[in-house]
Amino acid sequence: MKPLQSHLADILASLVLAAAIAWLLGGMVALLASTTAVFAFWLIRHLIFLRKLRRWLASPKLRLIPQSRGVWQDVFDTLLQQAKSRKKRKQKIAEALQRFNRAAEAMPNGVIILDVHNRIEWLNQLAMSHLHLHANDRGGFLQNLVRAPEFHHFLQQPLTDTQTFKLNLTDARQRTTTLLLIRTPFDNNAQLLISQDISATEQLNATRTAFIANISHELRTPLTVINGFLETLADMPHLPVEQQQEFIALMRQEGSRMQYLLADLLTLSRLESRKIDNNTHQTVNLSALCEQVAEAAQALSQDQHQFDLQIEDGIQLQGVMQDLYSALSNIAFNAVRYTPAGGTIQIILRRENHTEAYFAITDTGLGIAAEHIPHLTERFYRVDSARSRHNGGTGLGLAITKHALAEHDAILEIDSVLGQGSTFSVRFTLSEPV
Repeated sequence: MKPLQSHLADILASLVLAAAIAWLLGGMVALLASTTAVFAFWLIRHLIFLRKLRRWLASPKLRLIPQSRGVWQDVFDTLLQQAKSRKKRKQKIAEALQRFNRAAEAMPNGVIILDVHNRIEWLNQLAMSHLHLHANDRGGFLQNLVRAPEFHHFLQQPLTDTQTFKLNLTDARQRTTTLLLIRTPFDNNAQLLISQDISATEQLNATRTAFIANISHELRTPLTVINGFLETLADMPHLPVEQQQEFIALMRQEGSRMQYLLADLLTLSRLESRKIDNNTHQTVNLSALCEQVAEAAQALSQDQHQFDLQIEDGIQLQGVMQDLYSALSNIAFNAVRYTPAGGTIQIILRRENHTEAYFAITDTGLGIAAEHIPHLTERFYRVDSARSRHNGGTGLGLAITKHALAEHDAILEIDSVLGQGSTFSVRFTLSEPV
């Protein structure tokens, strides 16, 4: 039976009951009294349920919804269904919002939603990091939170189409970040501000520009020398043979320097472009390799230096022999080039423990001032450019060493005292316990 029908049946039964009572008691007064009592009962019952309804509406919890029968049960069932439906919708909305927030946080760019007055309506964590903002900055004016005049000018420009802007920001540690900001119209006069950290790209472009400039400079000098001598020989074919031989020797020297430079460039390019893959590593006899490096350094010295070799036998590791030789030989050759005749060069290789080996080259050469040491592994960085070129250096040796050692999870350490000498050391991880 439907709730309304049940309710009407109850009312009819109550009236019949009242009439029966009045008939038994006799008289119209008894009928009215009985009817009044019945309706008073129903009124009180409805008031009780109204009170329950009011209480429940004040705190609508599904498990606490009142129970009844008839019309009131229909009302409470309807309210229960509506409450369940609202709860499901809220859950769906909350889940959608969570997915949106997760998607926004997973984006590789910072995102800020601004209103028409540049007030922050929403932003993700990456935007906070890029612009040095906080979660409690929501609702604030962005131009008051990022203090950069050029950025303020960018925000104040009329927005009719997508606009871009590069912004340099410095944090508390004096680290500068370059941001690419994209400003585009959004829903209902709002706007999106997208931030992208392009510091690495800008640094790469700067490095590439400097690299090209250095290459041009390094190649221009020997080419100028060679072309100059060729022009001289062409204009003066009757020069003495001794002078011609001198010119030819100088041209050969400059040509060799260009060959060394190109060879180092190719090596460095190969190391920088190759992805590190341990599968390509093979067992390398590091002891034998250091012996080869020592022999090459002695040949370069031409008996002008004293060598102290302390190379322990049987040390092996996983790596690429060619790259390891380039790394260690560059250190050894520098020691020869920058140590005056009569000086001492010490080459050490020993086990430190079952998992590490220690390699070091110590010389009694010119030494390096402290301010130069952090830059020695930069490409084309020279403490003394004229002396480096005179000694046959290309300015790429230690850069090659750094990349080759990084491929083997090793780091070059440099200790030097100006006028006393230098120590270049490396710690290798051995291929297996020995």
